[in-house]
Amino acid sequence: MTGTNLSKTLTKKLAKRIIWAMNMRLDETVTIRGGLHEQALIEEIALTALEQGVNPSFGTASDSYVEEFYKRVPVKYLKRTSKLALRQASALDNSIGLERLKDPRIMEKVSPDNIAAAVEGSKPVSKLMDKRKVKWCYVGFPTEEMARKLGVRYSLLRKFIFDGMLVSQKTLFKRASFISKNLKSAERVHVWDEFGTDLTLRIAGRKILLADGYISDMDKKHGDIGLNLPDGEVFLAPIETYGNGTLVAPKQMDRYTGKSIEHIKLVFENGKVNMQKSRAEKNEKAMKDTILRSVAIDKKHEKRVRTTNVAELGIGLNPLIDRAVGYTLTDEKIGGTIHVAIGYNKGAYGGRSESCLHWDFVTNKGINLETIARNGIKKTLIEKGRFLFAG
Repeated sequence: MTGTNLSKTLTKKLAKRIIWAMNMRLDETVTIRGGLHEQALIEEIALTALEQGVNPSFGTASDSYVEEFYKRVPVKYLKRTSKLALRQASALDNSIGLERLKDPRIMEKVSPDNIAAAVEGSKPVSKLMDKRKVKWCYVGFPTEEMARKLGVRYSLLRKFIFDGMLVSQKTLFKRASFISKNLKSAERVHVWDEFGTDLTLRIAGRKILLADGYISDMDKKHGDIGLNLPDGEVFLAPIETYGNGTLVAPKQMDRYTGKSIEHIKLVFENGKVNMQKSRAEKNEKAMKDTILRSVAIDKKHEKRVRTTNVAELGIGLNPLIDRAVGYTLTDEKIGGTIHVAIGYNKGAYGGRSESCLHWDFVTNKGINLETIARNGIKKTLIEKGRFLFAG
């Protein structure tokens, strides 16, 4: 069985899981977008929504269309914001996006200038959706081509994405509640590992969010209106202007070129990435170019540029995802890891930074994490990747 030939049983099971996770109401609207190879699943999601009185629209695009889109549309038009997209966003209650490309390697051929232009053009639509509190879900989808790009077996990628998506919400909620409860009294968090990560972040006063695979009514009340599938993390927006030390990440996929970036070392000073001191053993230039292009976009559109400021601290919890493969959607859910993002952290995060970029960097497995209270008392929550005080 390949990623483009799912059984009817699995297709229905995944569709039900996705619709249930969104917690939609009668007569709400939802748009579903993905690749042509995901057509059967997308249609099943739409039908499942209709069965519950939700109004869906959906669309798919082939890899060849995406490739031609970036090749043929002039940059000046890519930068323009679609009136149709704005109109749709003004009527939207929910948005579901599946991993779009069957073969993500095609993005390596696309000019970063074109990608940056498209990001810039879509920014007003994203802002409108944030303002209207449109619920959203981003769904992973494994393919043989993606597995080859990542250098892993398709069966492993399929397990991480599909089996990870179907993990019990109660299991994720129990793990997330333990971490959340212990973070609430902390002023700072210190994380370190044997690979060189040694970073302190300030979190006092920031809301702590539980990503347990379901947008509950309480989540909506608190502004937590988005989720990933597979899911499984606790996350928050640290104080954007505080954060010192080093974060080491084994792998990441470049946001603009799709190139594999490896053995990353990000150095934070006063909450910002020091670009001169930060390194990557493979494709460092691509990583830094993406950040600098995003800075350039933010300078045009934002009063305060915080592209390189710390934006998120996340703690992975999914029990079925146990190793990094370079795919952020699964890597950041690994139990015993943390991830730190730079850039955007408004909306559900509750932070203060607007940006066209939100980029996560996931540590190696085996992290240590301790909280530091205002009175200086320290408490270890994770030791070499193992959760403590779980009882």
